[in-house]
Amino acid sequence: MKRYVIGDIHGRYKALIEVLQKANFDYENDQLIVLGDIVDGGKQTYEVIEELLKINNLVYVLGNHDEWFIKHISGKWLNEIWIQQGGANTLRSYGANVTEGRIISEESIIDTSNIMIPITHQEFFNNGKYYYEYNNMLFVHGGLNPAIPKIESQSNKDLLWDRSIIYYAQKKKILNYDKIFIGHTSTQFQNNIMYPLKFNNLIMMDCGAGWNGKLAIMNIDTEEYYLSKQQIALK
Repeated sequence: MKRYVIGDIHGRYKALIEVLQKANFDYENDQLIVLGDIVDGGKQTYEVIEELLKINNLVYVLGNHDEWFIKHISGKWLNEIWIQQGGANTLRSYGANVTEGRIISEESIIDTSNIMIPITHQEFFNNGKYYYEYNNMLFVHGGLNPAIPKIESQSNKDLLWDRSIIYYAQKKKILNYDKIFIGHTSTQFQNNIMYPLKFNNLIMMDCGAGWNGKLAIMNIDTEEYYLSKQQIALK
């Protein structure tokens, strides 16, 4: 079995297929660890979930955008910041009609009367975890507070949203783990780089596929990675 980790997919179905094929990923025997933010960005979240459901050995770590979508699933939550940060395309992928506001203060027009989110998809999102540990490696979407030694004592907010761990790792190794894989913060922040970045034992896997970057998949043991074509920013 080969073990792979993939960065923030953000509804980019074609990019997902591309990197899985480049990695020669075996749906039956290989493992894929997804670092969250599957939704919000590209227009094919539905297709992305259908593809991930085909993988026998899948580990799904929650992202902040996924948590927003879970809020919608559980209570029809339609916060404007979510809609205008990719949520509109996620809802469209499930059949909703959405006309986005031009700015955050302008309310979007949303018709969810035809939306249909399969039970299998709802279960998929509801079964996500905030972090995953394997062989002294940690997989988390956002980051963590290095001052808190136990991962189970970390706040969900830090696990989903933290970015400070990147600056910490640029100065010194993060204790307790051989490798830590994160998504959330695009490598494009560093001179528009669109491939995984490593700072000491921290590996950044979000290469901007949700906007105008690339999707990355990496073998967690060899650190060999494969990239999709550059994506086109969508509204």
